[in-house]
Amino acid sequence: EIAAVVTEQVRRSPAVLLTTGGTGVAPDDRTPEATAPHLELELPGVAEAMRARGLASTPTAAMSRGLAGFSGRTLVANLPGSSGGVRDGLAVLDELLDHLLAVHSHGGGH
Repeated sequence: EIAAVVTEQVRRSPAVLLTTGGTGVAPDDRTPEATAPHLELELPGVAEAMRARGLASTPTAAMSRGLAGFSGRTLVANLPGSSGGVRDGLAVLDELLDHLLAVHSHGGGH
């Protein structure tokens, strides 16, 4: 079901698409697999920064398999399902979002 929702939302081409949950190691945690086919430009450093922010307070943040990247003009980021994981991910995105969107939409440059 998550794959259908991600596909539909990416088709709508919002500036940002955030998912929450489904990034762990449980058998039904499939959000990264639903997201990956849509990412034309992966941003592994952003995903790693979100995990690193979480690792500062909890070792389980290392279990997140969330992805980040662009699908067309849409920045897609998978946030964990925990409220702390969401806070950590949003804190990282808050620092990067304006720059990511500006540089990507203008074809590069600063």
